[in-house]
Formats: sequence, C-alpha cells, structure tokens
Amino acid sequence: MEHYLRFYIKFHSYVIAVATILGSIFMAVVLYQSTEFHYPLEEFYDYRFMGSGGLVFGVIWLAVGVSLFYGIFKEVKQFVYPFVVMFMIELFLLVLRDVIMIWHNKRWYNMVFVNPIVVIIALYITLHVMMTLVAMGKLIEHDPVAQPGTNFVRFNTDSDGQDRRQHLGGDEEALVDD
Repeated sequence: MEHYLRFYIKFHSYVIAVATILGSIFMAVVLYQSTEFHYPLEEFYDYRFMGSGGLVFGVIWLAVGVSLFYGIFKEVKQFVYPFVVMFMIELFLLVLRDVIMIWHNKRWYNMVFVNPIVVIIALYITLHVMMTLVAMGKLIEHDPVAQPGTNFVRFNTDSDGQDRRQHLGGDEEALVDD
C-alpha cells in the first residue's frame, strides 16, 4: 500500500482513538459533577447520560479507547473489535432512547434520529468512523508492518554447494556458501 494512504488511514484511526479516550474522560467528569447517582424513574429513557450508568459507560469507553489505540499502534485486529461492538451498542441505545421519547411524547428536537440536522451529522460521523475502522482492519490484515528480525539468511551447509554454484553462476550464493 502507498505510504501516504497508510498514513492517512492510521492518522484517522488515531484521531478516533484519542477522541474516544478524551471524550470518555470528559463525559465521565461532567456526569459525575452534574448529576445525582439516583435519578427519577420518569426520566429512565435518559439513563445513558444520568447517574451511575453514565459513569459505567464512561469507564467502558475509556477501556475501549485505550484498546483501540493499542490495536492501531501494534496493528492487532482483535484490539479494534471492542470499539466496533461498543459503538454499535451505543447506537442501539440512542435509537431505543428516541423510540421511548416518542412513546412518551417528548420534544422532537431532543431526539437524535428525529431531528433532521442532527441525523445528518450522526449518519456522517457513523459512516466515517465505521469506514475508517474497516479500512484499518483491511490495512492490518493485508498489509501489516514488517516485523523486525524477519530478514533471515539461510547459510548453505550441504556438501554439494560447489555443484550448485557452477549451475547457477551467482556470486551471491558463492558469498553465502564460503
């Protein structure tokens, strides 16, 4: 793969990982300072962003972000999977939240997938993140970084090296055989 394309894919993946780590820390701190750990049951649709549930998700997102960063750095595909799974769970929870808010006749502009401007932004971000991670997975799978120490030279130790040298006529083999 071209060097600039490899850099582009890895750069976007690193940005996603760093944004995940910083965003999870920021959201956990804000939720810890601004909400109570016990919240009223009539607002259960917003449990993702309230109380102890928000803090648990913040810690999980922090672990997933660190895992993604490590997976990109070491180019190990298994460390990228937790981010994809958590991202899909988060999208499912947002859809579920919107359905419950519609069911309870809440304001439409507070919903993600009903507000036209927010849905365009959410779809763009979702497609960008998922396509970047798919490209990162393909990069790791098909064009891994060469590991150091794989330049193994096998020295010829058999007795018929002279005969092969005469047939091949290569100086490289003669240097290795001697």
